[in-house]
Formats: sequence, C-alpha cells, structure tokens
Amino acid sequence: MNKLKRPVSIHLRSRQQEASNTELFRGIIEAFGDEMELTAAPEEEDTLMEIRAQGTLERDEDGRISLSYDETELTGMEGSTTTVTFAEDDPGTVTMLRFGSVTTTLVFEQERRHICVYETPIMPFEICIYARRVQNDLTMDGGSMLLDYLIEIHGAKAERTLFELHVVPTDR
Repeated sequence: MNKLKRPVSIHLRSRQQEASNTELFRGIIEAFGDEMELTAAPEEEDTLMEIRAQGTLERDEDGRISLSYDETELTGMEGSTTTVTFAEDDPGTVTMLRFGSVTTTLVFEQERRHICVYETPIMPFEICIYARRVQNDLTMDGGSMLLDYLIEIHGAKAERTLFELHVVPTDR
C-alpha cells in the first residue's frame, strides 16, 4: 500500500459543558457494568466553538489514517498542530496528538477510560478521558467523526465535550 496524502477542508465543531458528578459517576459505573439508578443534574450552559481550517489527510503504509491541522487563537492553542489518527481497520479507537504550545496524546475508545498527560507552558497535568461514544466514518475520501467524551482534570473540574469533524478533500 502506497502512502497517500490529500489536502482537505475541515469543519470542526466542539461543544463543552461542565459535567455533573452524576454524569461522571454514571460513566464510571457503565464502564464497570454495575447497574445503579442516578438522578440527572440540571443542564449547564454550553460553550460552542466552530472552526473551518485547511489540513491534510494521510494514509500510511500500515493503513493508519491521520488528519492534521493547525490550531488557531480561537481554540487557545495557537502555535500547536493537532493530528487525529486511527487504524483503518479499527476506526473506533481514535488518538488525538497535539504538538507545539501545548503537547498531549489523548485516546478515545468507546466506554473506556484513559489517563493522559497534558503539557502546557506552565506545567504538565494529568487528565482522564472517558469516551461515551465514538462514531468514525472518516476515509481518504473524507467523511466525519464524532467524539462524545468526559474529560476530568485531575483534582479539578470535569467537562463533557461533543467534538465533531467534517472533512472534504479539496483536490477533487
């Protein structure tokens, strides 16, 4: 299999909401298969961010697909490059790599919890990612990806994020 690289147009939409303890515990309980009734917390106000960017979509010799784009001032990570990557034969396990002003490797696997480290110019800190849902139909012809996850900053607050990517090749 030859390496293939295409320029793409990316529409990224991210919605963040402060997560309640109920939601955090539900994710943990679901992950361990325990049946327990929890009450829902009131909805918090969402933070919505939409970005349009140019990037590259690449498939390597090992069948790994990678989508790369530069972060902007709007995301607070200007000077960083984000790469979303997954194995073509396992689109349900997605890794997000960031390099530059912030550096991290985040792993998203439905109904699994992963501990990751987020490096900032000030200091590194540990975060936990629990992916509630991973939908990925991204191919070298474009497509979309949805990551619905809880992120807990060790010893601080937690957020629920709905991250959507829509990708269209620009070399058609």
